[in-house]
Amino acid sequence: MAKRAGGIVLSDRASAGEYVDKSGPVLRRFLRAWRLDLAGIAIVPDEPARLKSQLARWAKDGVDLVLASGGTGLGPRDLTPETLAAWADREVPGIGEWMRLESAKHTSAAWISRGGGWQKGKMLVVALPGSPRALQEILPGLKDIALHALEMIEGKGHG
Repeated sequence: MAKRAGGIVLSDRASAGEYVDKSGPVLRRFLRAWRLDLAGIAIVPDEPARLKSQLARWAKDGVDLVLASGGTGLGPRDLTPETLAAWADREVPGIGEWMRLESAKHTSAAWISRGGGWQKGKMLVVALPGSPRALQEILPGLKDIALHALEMIEGKGHG
């Protein structure tokens, strides 16, 4: 059975229709290329309750992987890491470390990104930058990491 995945774009302006979201299509393209069953792409404001609500819906529907784009910077409403830390069972710190190292090949701004990985039950959530360009730089290398993490969560080991 194929793994299920979804994408969440955290953006006050895109969720309000003030501009056309460009990150969601990037998430969709990569999740499909990874041959995952796409649960959807949700665009929500930078509000912890909305993020947790979307995650709860997808957890109930058996979604295995969620890529969340946005809310990982230093802005006053960038609360994705704090929201995920309070919601999740545990953090997967190596994912954030790897993303910063990978992004630093392209920009020194990578070092202030607060993205990373969190697990709740059998769901892995990866908090990514909101920039479509940053997504295109990170997502190719994230595939093997995320898919291996899902195998580990299922208890399949390193096989």
